[in-house]
Amino acid sequence: MYFLLLVLFSQTISNLQSVDDFAVLMGQEYVLVDVRSAEEFAQGALPNAINISVNAIDFPFEISRLDKDLPVLIYCKSGARSARAAIAMKALGFETIHELEGGYLAWEAAKKLKH
Repeated sequence: MYFLLLVLFSQTISNLQSVDDFAVLMGQEYVLVDVRSAEEFAQGALPNAINISVNAIDFPFEISRLDKDLPVLIYCKSGARSARAAIAMKALGFETIHELEGGYLAWEAAKKLKH
């Protein structure tokens, strides 16, 4: 029951986007945020992403420096951390948040399928 409520709640916080839809949004005026660790980010990231780790103690401060009126695209490795980040960001006043469904793993898998 708790898991179901968490899933329903997180879906109202952000818009979950497929890899293809996320790629389309990346071509528009959005802020792209990778919420993984700095180490993960250094191993590979989406083009033009900035790194603000959701696990960092200063995440609320760093994420609040972004324009809350601009739509934000967020992703992590598989989706769990970006869901947590979306909840925190909504509480901090961000209006439009889009999450990459399946995270960076899904992005890389889709890229391999296209090649």
